Amino acid sequence: MSPKLGITVMVACCGIALFNSSCSNYAAPRPVPSPTPASSAGPDRVYVQDTGSKTIRVYKGGSTNNGLVVPIASLPTSDGSQPDVVYSPTFDVLWFPSAYPLQTFSGPLPTPIRVWTATTTKNNVNPDQLVPFIDGAGAAVYDSVNDLLYVATIDGPTLAIYSSAHLMTSTSTPAAIITLVITDGSILGPRPIEMVLDTATGRLFASDLGAVVATFDNFAATAAAAAASHTNVTVPANREIAGLNQPDGMAYSPANDILYIGEHNFRQIDVIHGASTFNGPAGHSQVITGFGSGPSGIAFDATRDLLFVYDPNNGAGGGIDVLPAPEVATGNVNNIPNKRAFFDNQVPLSGFGVAVDTTR
Repeated sequence: MSPKLGITVMVACCGIALFNSSCSNYAAPRPVPSPTPASSAGPDRVYVQDTGSKTIRVYKGGSTNNGLVVPIASLPTSDGSQPDVVYSPTFDVLWFPSAYPLQTFSGPLPTPIRVWTATTTKNNVNPDQLVPFIDGAGAAVYDSVNDLLYVATIDGPTLAIYSSAHLMTSTSTPAAIITLVITDGSILGPRPIEMVLDTATGRLFASDLGAVVATFDNFAATAAAAAASHTNVTVPANREIAGLNQPDGMAYSPANDILYIGEHNFRQIDVIHGASTFNGPAGHSQVITGFGSGPSGIAFDATRDLLFVYDPNNGAGGGIDVLPAPEVATGNVNNIPNKRAFFDNQVPLSGFGVAVDTTR
C-alpha cells in the first residue's frame, strides 16, 4: 500500500517526512487522457479507494477501461486513511479496515472496520456495519474457504481473526489473535502491513514495509483451528523473500506461482517466480519500473491474466494501470504491450486499496 496514514502517525513528523512522497500527488493536476469519458460494460468490476473524496469508487468493465471512466457507484467511507479494499464475490460483501487516523496526540483510538452487504446494489450508501477495532493498520485479507477475515494492527505483528466474516456486525469481536514471527526490522518493528492469501493452499504472504515478505505455509488451517478453539497462537514464518525496499502492495497468481510485490522506494514491482518456495534475496531479475509513485495497491485478475496497479502519480494524476500478461512484463510500465490506464472523470484518484470482482 502507499504507506498508510496509520504508519506515518506512529512515528509523528519523522515518519510523515519519510513517506511524504506518497502523499504529494493529492495536489496534482487532473490527467487529460484519451478516450473521452465513458461507462464501459463488462463482467468485471474494480473497487478503488480514494482518499481525497473519502469514497470507494466502483468501475465496471475494468479489464477494458482506458482513459477517463465514469464510476457506476461510490461508497462513502468518511475515512482519509489508506486502507485495503477487501471484497467477496460469493457473499457480495465489502470490508474496509481503516488505518489509524491522523492524530496530533498519542493513544489508541477506535478505528472501525466498515462493512457493506449486497454491495453491488448500493450507491452513495453508508456502511451497513461498523465493527469496532483498535489501532488498525488498514491491512486485511479474506479467507473465502473458511469465511474468516484477518485484520492487522499497527501495534505489533498481530492479526485479529473474525469468524463468519460475511455476517460481521457492530458487536463482532475477534475469535482469536495470531502473532506472526517476522525477522525483518522495519521502521516500527515487524508488523503486517500488507497480506495476500493463496486460498487453495492456505499460504499467507505478509509484508511489514521493511525489507522482506514473510511466507507462512498452512496458515489458513492454523487460523481456522485457532478461531474454532478461541486460542491465541504464535506462527513463525517458514521463509522470507529478502532484499526488498519497503515492500507494500502485493498480488498473487496461483496458476503461475508468481508474487507481485510493489517496492515503494524503488517505484517498481518485483515479479517473484516460484513464490511458494522462494527463500532469500529477491535478486530483482524481473521488475516493472517507471511508476510515478509507489506503486501502491495491486490486484490480480486470474480470469483475464491482468494486473491492476494503483499509481498515485500516473501521468499528471492518480490512476489505475492495467497490465496484460504480467508474468512476462518487464521494464518500463509505459512500454508494456497493450498496457492501458484509466482515470476517474470526477476526482483525481489518490489512495491505496484496490479489489477486483471478475464475476459481475
